[in-house]
Amino acid sequence: MKQYNEAGRAACSYLAGWIVDGWRSATILAIAAFSQPASAQTGHFPHARETNEQLIALYDKAADLCVRNPHRDVEVAVACQSMAIYGMALNERGMCRGKQDEANAFHKWHECEAGSMRFPEVELPASFR
Repeated sequence: MKQYNEAGRAACSYLAGWIVDGWRSATILAIAAFSQPASAQTGHFPHARETNEQLIALYDKAADLCVRNPHRDVEVAVACQSMAIYGMALNERGMCRGKQDEANAFHKWHECEAGSMRFPEVELPASFR
């Protein structure tokens, strides 16, 4: 269980927000961790049945809870971990979110190319290795 706790903390450490002038502003930290080579393929989810559009919708729902929530409840930690896993799955399918030297507010999902941002590997349960 310790390995999953550490993986969860690691995934959540990539995502943070702060309060500015009474409004919650969200940003993704450690961009360097997301900029792995666009050709990296892990193959954790070769038989996943979700479409890219479904995975993006799941990512967006998790991001709404993780990035915009000032609380550090269990539900928020799960959402942050989920974002990293959805991102990994989309990267495996050749989809990337954002490009290097691009402001976080402009990050959009696109087909990976040189300079595309990739999600870091997250430790998964043994059945997905």
